[in-house]
Amino acid sequence: MSAPQKSGPSPLVTSVQDCVDWVLSGAKPANTFKIGTEFERFALGPNGKPLPYEGHASIHTMLDRLAKRHGWTPYLEAGKPIALTRGMASISLEPAGQFELSGAPFATIAEMRAELDQHLAEVADVTSDLGVRFAYAGFNPINTVDDCEKMPKGRYGIMRRIMPMVGSLGLDMMHLTCTVQSNMDFSSGEEAMEMMRLGHLLSPVLVALFANSPIRHGKDTGYATFRAHLWTDVDEARCNVSKFVFDPHATIADYVKWCWDVPMYFLDIAHEDGSHGHQELFDAPMTFRQFFERGFGDRRPTLADWELHASTMFPDIRLKKYLELRQCDVVPPEALPALPALTKGIFYDAATRQACLKLLRDGDTTVNRAALRALACKDALDAVAGDWNLRELSREVLKLARASLDKQALATGTDAEASDSLTILDEIVAGERPQFWQTVADRWHREPNFLALAE
Repeated sequence: MSAPQKSGPSPLVTSVQDCVDWVLSGAKPANTFKIGTEFERFALGPNGKPLPYEGHASIHTMLDRLAKRHGWTPYLEAGKPIALTRGMASISLEPAGQFELSGAPFATIAEMRAELDQHLAEVADVTSDLGVRFAYAGFNPINTVDDCEKMPKGRYGIMRRIMPMVGSLGLDMMHLTCTVQSNMDFSSGEEAMEMMRLGHLLSPVLVALFANSPIRHGKDTGYATFRAHLWTDVDEARCNVSKFVFDPHATIADYVKWCWDVPMYFLDIAHEDGSHGHQELFDAPMTFRQFFERGFGDRRPTLADWELHASTMFPDIRLKKYLELRQCDVVPPEALPALPALTKGIFYDAATRQACLKLLRDGDTTVNRAALRALACKDALDAVAGDWNLRELSREVLKLARASLDKQALATGTDAEASDSLTILDEIVAGERPQFWQTVADRWHREPNFLALAE
């Protein structure tokens, strides 16, 4: 998640259309599109355990050093740094200290790679004497939620109380998972919904390609990606967007109305000292629609309230002022550029989008999309269901993406090497290198220690 940003008073929400217009305010001309990349990983101390927040070798030390040595600006909550910002980028903490970079949006994959290299170098600089190493796996293979250090962030405390009420795996999601995410622009409401539909159709492919979480509590889970699987039992109301996302006639208003009927977790509240916190609402559950109709005391919903609520939706593709692809387990650093490259190739060329929609049988209501995604969670690229073969399907998607990236590079005269970022996925699909989850499983079985997964 990005570091919080605060500004002046927010306008009141007077209708669903206000929230639709808020989404549409993010629309951009296609020739200005950029890709944003976010990724998390586990920071491990010399003892092989995730870093605590306080202490010498700690999250706090890393944040302080990054701020002092590399020009990051701390964001404080209750006097403690919980995030850093620099330009359009931010560093933030997930609930158990998973360390996240939300990169700046870039027009080229080359720029993303350069930012990644700089970030890795800066983190290496501030941890070189601490014995800290980083594990790029989608799920913590050994710890339980109770084992985990809890970060000092108010909204996470609220979510810890709520999650067990709405699903059995929400606390695992918060404390034990790491993802890589790609954020993309759109030029119109129609294009945004086409991208959303394509993103959901692509879910089995993306889940399979980036599957990287086979171990939980020290044991094989039977899933190539337990992380992608667990979303089926986190919070049904905010994870399951139902079938409207596969409807070619669905609109942004349909998505907004779905969000309006999801219970709210909390409201942002401002304190007299200018700081912000969160007020829990779940003891008396209230949807955003009910908040709009009734208010909360003397408070009426604002666009800032809507933005906060929209950020707590958990579908595979989340719509805000941009679109977020959220299906993928984190993968090792050398493979991280593959997701933004795939995103740029598939989504940022209209003809390629149409070809991919056709490949994925857009509009075919006889296909059980949820079952395909579930099979991808379990078997990754080895999943086969009838005439659906995820390895073959992934090969065709990668071909489309590579051709599109090369066409875009030729048209713009930039990012000529973008398609090189797909090579690692091509090799995995071709069987020339193991799938990410297989590498994790092999390392774990040779040495069942978290440090065995560290880079």
